[in-house]
Amino acid sequence: MSTSLRETIDRLEREKLLLRINHALSPRYEIPLVIREFENKFALLFENIEGYSNFRIVAGIYGDRYRLSTALGLRENELLQKINEAIRNPEPLKVIAHSFDYTIKDGIDINILPIPTFYEKDKGPYITAGIVIAKDPETSVRNASYHRMTPIGRDLLVVRVVKRDLWHYLQKAQEMGKDLEAAVVIGVDPATAIAGAASVPIDVDELEVASALLEKPLEITKGVTVNIEYPASAEIVLEGRFLVDSMEEEGPFVDITGTYDIIRKQPVFQISAILLRRNPIFHTILPAGIEHKTLMGIPREARIYDSVRGVTIVRDVHLATWGCGWLECIISIEKRHEDEPIDAGLAAFAAHPSLKKVIIVDPDINIRSCEDVYWAVITRAHPIRDYIIIPRGKGSSLDHSGTPRARLIVDATIKGEKTLFKRANIPGSIKAEKIISRIRNSLKLC
Repeated sequence: MSTSLRETIDRLEREKLLLRINHALSPRYEIPLVIREFENKFALLFENIEGYSNFRIVAGIYGDRYRLSTALGLRENELLQKINEAIRNPEPLKVIAHSFDYTIKDGIDINILPIPTFYEKDKGPYITAGIVIAKDPETSVRNASYHRMTPIGRDLLVVRVVKRDLWHYLQKAQEMGKDLEAAVVIGVDPATAIAGAASVPIDVDELEVASALLEKPLEITKGVTVNIEYPASAEIVLEGRFLVDSMEEEGPFVDITGTYDIIRKQPVFQISAILLRRNPIFHTILPAGIEHKTLMGIPREARIYDSVRGVTIVRDVHLATWGCGWLECIISIEKRHEDEPIDAGLAAFAAHPSLKKVIIVDPDINIRSCEDVYWAVITRAHPIRDYIIIPRGKGSSLDHSGTPRARLIVDATIKGEKTLFKRANIPGSIKAEKIISRIRNSLKLC
């Protein structure tokens, strides 16, 4: 189990899952282009950033289920259940002394960080892997959650805050007429990375969920200028406060769907201190990239799995990459009666309200193969009987296809005589498989 970003990098490199990039590249468009090309297979460590000689950038570190499982010291098939267990059984934290190499409190300038600009119409550079840690102004319960943020001054960031826990904290702070202290951590251990992306009850501390994932107390440290504790192993920390009466335009920026989100008035965060490690590693997440979909999707997959298992036998859950990693879910079940696929779809919508479409399949279908899934849809689902349209539902604000938002369940499980729906198989042959392998190698198809 890795307890820091640096340990994660070392582990992935040992497993040949990380590429070091030594070519000089700009964080404006160039590094994002390289990330998009290779993050589907590798984590990427950029060691030569134009204009930022003391920094490195890492991306794709949690780019798929295997990389995340490897970083957490788990097998892939353990991941969803382990996340659910951690959310149900959070563990205590351990407070330790600071160990940062640099603390900047005077002359703060956020532009010292190598913040990428990703797409041509972006408002500017923005932080995508920043986890905001704050406390409820009334109860002091801590929350940790990802928020994109863009510099609008040397010590100011405008932050996208959706209507979840941090938004409620800000509403309470506004009613009290005071600023909300917070810390933004960039470059954390894998347990904190996945816990920060999880949707947990508002009275549950995500850092304690990270402790449960680690199976030992997560080490945290006290803020220098704020009454906030945060992971002690973080690479970069921005301490500060949300200004109670300050809102600025945020966006346009690309979201998980690969399209631009709308411009909104959003809260402003003022930095009071920047804490850095020596040769700090700046974690960035390519918007709408593989890592974005993995970190947002896997905690929701765990939640869907937990909800659906209450109505049927679940084999696996996948927020499909071809469904933006957010809007379409494929669920493999062992059907016991004909209505279970519909119950499974409704349970999935309850667990992840942003879903637009759920496809239910049998265990013989590879739910991570678009070709397999849609083979099942076209051969096993009847358009009238097995396409269930729900004309109204919460849906996602990222779905611009029209309102009121609607939902669809597709029951692509076998109905009737099973032999009529089974895919034909060619018996195996060791001799033929060896020849196929040689041909593939000679043609460089492997």
